[in-house]
Amino acid sequence: MSATTRRQTAVKQWGNSAGVRIPREVLEESKIKLDDVLEIVTASNGTIILKKQGQKKFSDIVKPLVDTRGWKFDREDANER
Repeated sequence: MSATTRRQTAVKQWGNSAGVRIPREVLEESKIKLDDVLEIVTASNGTIILKKQGQKKFSDIVKPLVDTRGWKFDREDANER
């Protein structure tokens, strides 16, 4: 059985939602990287568990609405409109 480490963090306003900052040490220990997808499991006693979902990245799940490959912004063209 592995040792449990306890840390504290605060819940803060983030737009219309709430956010929690995950300390760097926790990310390193849990091998969580930016854009990893986490499953949130809640229990009736208020316990929250974050589970890393395999190797999926946020960018693998959410695709761009428009294909912008090969697209170049032309400021002069935009100003003419």
